[in-house]
Amino acid sequence: MYSLRPKMVDFEKVWLSLRPSVLNIMNMNPINSVDWNNKFSDPKKLYEEVKRCLTDHVQRQYEYISSVQPDFLLQEYFKMWEVYYKGTVYVHMLFGYLNRQFVRQKRKTTDLENFSQFSSFLQPCEVKEVGQLALEIWREELVKKMLDRLVTLLLQAIAEDRQGNIPAISETAAGVITSFVQMEECDLDSSDDTGTRNESGVNRNKYRETVTMFYQKAFEEKFLHSTEEYYSSLAQKMLTELTCSAYMEAVIQLLEKEEKRAKKYLHESSVRKVIELCQEVMIKAHKDKLHAVCHDLITNEESKDLRNMYRLLKPIQSGLSVMVKEFEDYVKQRGLDAVSRLTGDNVPQQFVDNVLKVYHKYNDMKTAVFMDDGEFSSGLDKALQGVVNSKEAGSTVPKASERLSRYTDSLLKKTAKGLTEADLETKLSNSIIIFRYIEDKDIFQKYYSKMLANRLISGSSISMDAEEMMINKLKNACGYEFTSKLSRMFTDIGLSHELSVDFEKHATEKGLGINVSMQVLILQAGSWPLSAPQHSSNNQTVQEAANFILPVPLQPCVQEFEQFYTTKHSGRKLTWLYHMSQADLRLTYLDKQYVITMYLHQMGIAFCFEICDQLTVKEIGDSIGLFGDVLIKTIRTMIDASILIGDSQNLAPESVVSLNKKMTSRRIKFRLQMPQFTKAVEKETETVSNTVSQDRKYYMECAIVRIMKTRKVLKHNALVAEVMDQTRGRFTPDVPFIKKSIEDLIEKMYIQRTDQNDEYQYLA
Repeated sequence: MYSLRPKMVDFEKVWLSLRPSVLNIMNMNPINSVDWNNKFSDPKKLYEEVKRCLTDHVQRQYEYISSVQPDFLLQEYFKMWEVYYKGTVYVHMLFGYLNRQFVRQKRKTTDLENFSQFSSFLQPCEVKEVGQLALEIWREELVKKMLDRLVTLLLQAIAEDRQGNIPAISETAAGVITSFVQMEECDLDSSDDTGTRNESGVNRNKYRETVTMFYQKAFEEKFLHSTEEYYSSLAQKMLTELTCSAYMEAVIQLLEKEEKRAKKYLHESSVRKVIELCQEVMIKAHKDKLHAVCHDLITNEESKDLRNMYRLLKPIQSGLSVMVKEFEDYVKQRGLDAVSRLTGDNVPQQFVDNVLKVYHKYNDMKTAVFMDDGEFSSGLDKALQGVVNSKEAGSTVPKASERLSRYTDSLLKKTAKGLTEADLETKLSNSIIIFRYIEDKDIFQKYYSKMLANRLISGSSISMDAEEMMINKLKNACGYEFTSKLSRMFTDIGLSHELSVDFEKHATEKGLGINVSMQVLILQAGSWPLSAPQHSSNNQTVQEAANFILPVPLQPCVQEFEQFYTTKHSGRKLTWLYHMSQADLRLTYLDKQYVITMYLHQMGIAFCFEICDQLTVKEIGDSIGLFGDVLIKTIRTMIDASILIGDSQNLAPESVVSLNKKMTSRRIKFRLQMPQFTKAVEKETETVSNTVSQDRKYYMECAIVRIMKTRKVLKHNALVAEVMDQTRGRFTPDVPFIKKSIEDLIEKMYIQRTDQNDEYQYLA
């Protein structure tokens, strides 16, 4: 029979047999398994005896180590620590039951009813697990008593390393420094009361702060102080002996070496501190001297030195500001120089090429030297924006929009020869680079839409795929709204071709007998930048063309098409743009049958000579309904093509014009040029300027109404800020223009002022 009552244990007797085992473990001597598995019924007394045993052991260790000579102190300490630390781990494991059932429970709860026999023992905050207790005793009874000696030797070893004399005890020194962290470990079995200490970033940070507290106070602070003194003195010396270029290279090398050294000797938490300290004393303290040579380095484009300066100043707060400004100013000046040397007829091509050269050169420099840094990217953008939007002397608006649109027009016309599809896409993509820098994108839109309209109407586009590709690039750069009208122009062309096919089928089915093949383009008035001839037009040229009489052979076709279209689409009004229409006319009175592509005004003049060989200018005008400058310039194009002959150089109403029956040409088929009534560029610039101003007024008012409709009530400054934000994609408005638009909307009773100062209210 076995009794279930617990046996009485003679603690003193058991402890006398266990104490040597504890010491053997601490000294890493072998023990038998029986001692390893002993359990006790009196945890309080066991804890006290273990603590006393460990204290006695460490004190004896101190007596030994304190007598060691300085040359061997670090080696002996580290050897002793390695043994003690391993022994601590095993003792911690040996007393695992004591840790779980006594120490941890005592720390977790304030209710000691289950442990009433220990109520007179230590307070919960004083109780540590055995492993932690061993480390604490080592720190208090040994390390703190000889800390100054250890730290002095460690700093000497690191100082030798900095001088290039790597000490033989370098690994030992690193181990001693590591011991300052290890003796603070609060969890030798890698887990705490709630789970693993690495389960979250918060726990990791808290653990790191705990285990490095003694290390920071005992060693890190002194190390950082000595480091600051060393590198401050060294920086002053180098500045007096070296050039700025050599100084930067030397500092980079020192920083790299010090970072490796810090990783070699120190705890990971110190590496960043050391590097920041070195940057503080060697770079930030002398950044004015670096900034002083920045201008010359950028002007001379010293890539190597600029790269070094960037690497040094990048980690310093606001360290790059001067460098970025110098880079921005230099690029802008180079860009302005490039666009100020434009001469000859092909100015748009030169403008684009020169801007792109500046862009590619300094964009590559930004990548290679400044590592695509965001601040330098912003500086490059500001510089090129200043170049692209610069105004020439005597000009009120930048020329970039006009030049870029003319450049793309030259690429997308059939006359652009020698370009593969890949080359064309590359050039169009490069034009988008410049387009992104244009502030007044609505001006570009006006120019581009006019030139696109001319290409689509005249059929001179290099391909519809190329046109669509360019519009997609503009859409990606500026959004759908920017290209919506351009897209509708494409839609109109496609629908017009379908409509022409339907009309031909209709004429065939009805047997209309139309002898002229006609293709009509139906263009929505709101989408196309075209002006219809009107008697009351402010444009004299348009007004002079408003009474044009269509040639007789074309009249049945036009009338039949109008009836066909109005039947198919009721409620729509057609306005014919004869001045933009073209036709092929065959001349049968010459030695060859020439086919000439000409505009309808020119065709009307040609039909005047169907029954006679010569007429006065006035008679021609009366026959076709043209007068003034339009008539004179149109006749001049036909005289220049040798179709007609004038009796004088300067045509007047009484001048006689004759049919040239001796005309010859090497080409059977050719085209007549459109009459130029005024200088095309000046006329187009004036037209665009007028329409842009009006469009901006409407766009601004719409933006204000949208904002106020959403916000209901808004302060003046807030309204101005939102308006500028919404319009930035199209143009950059000034504050007076916004104020004028607000006043106009108040007069129109869309918004009103409130009783509050500078506040507006939306009127539904």
